[in-house]
Amino acid sequence: MKYYSVIAFVGGIALSATAEAVMYTNAINDSSWEASTTVFECRMEHHVPVFGRAVFSTRAGEKSHFYLRSHAARFEAGQAAVYAKTPVWRKDESVESLGYVPVKRGTRPLWLDNRNTEKMLSELNTGKEIEFVRKAWFEDQDNASIRLAISNIGFRDAYRKYLNCLAGLLPANFDQMRRTALYFPPGTSEEEGLSGRNMNMLDNILKLVKHDNKIRKFFIDGHTSAPGDRAENLELSKQRAEMVADYLKTRGVPEEWIMTRWHGERYPVATNGNSSGRAKNRRVTVRIERVEEVEVLPLSASAK
Repeated sequence: MKYYSVIAFVGGIALSATAEAVMYTNAINDSSWEASTTVFECRMEHHVPVFGRAVFSTRAGEKSHFYLRSHAARFEAGQAAVYAKTPVWRKDESVESLGYVPVKRGTRPLWLDNRNTEKMLSELNTGKEIEFVRKAWFEDQDNASIRLAISNIGFRDAYRKYLNCLAGLLPANFDQMRRTALYFPPGTSEEEGLSGRNMNMLDNILKLVKHDNKIRKFFIDGHTSAPGDRAENLELSKQRAEMVADYLKTRGVPEEWIMTRWHGERYPVATNGNSSGRAKNRRVTVRIERVEEVEVLPLSASAK
């Protein structure tokens, strides 16, 4: 990689002496890292003047990822080079290539998966900077590049908060739990009760409900596989659905939030011609919905 001598910092942009590259950096400012933590998401944001934001994020139930949000399109679509480098003020200056990552033109040019994200976090935690280099889309010269530096200054304080947040994330997020299937062995009745696995899945839903005050609807649907008498299957699907509903009620879900239905063998999701298909059909689905807050408009004078 070719490096350029810097002649000036203007509003956080470092301009090269040869004018072949423009570098976006937070320079030596130490207030550019911010951590925001909830049970739903752990996030670290690095603000780069003029360019935009670099974001590390982990949502409940998901792996970490990294993305860029820019105020305007900067990079040409293609492959950007990524480097881990020691800051210029350190004597042991070194540069390590981390390979290439795909970028696109636009205000959200980059999204990285868990593996690349964790590698970048590790390098930043050791005191290195991360730099992305790619041709500018608005320049005709092939060597006219954009260099975006992710500074390590102030990183560790935010990273500690981020790591503490990870330990408190919910097991899964709303999108993952919006529709949950609980599976049952053949002939499961009320006397046998729910399996430990099914209770754990319901407990995860309850943890989400505890922290999300917009979840106010539970739709519980019982199903069976095809073998057996149709009337018996309908009764069995009812028992399974009511077992789930009763479990939720005993743990604090108001009865008026729950709608319970049972369908017997009417709605298979797989073939009943083999054991694996029948196992998928012996199920109770739990669908949760959010109820958005309704703004109450003030009555007009004529309506009073």
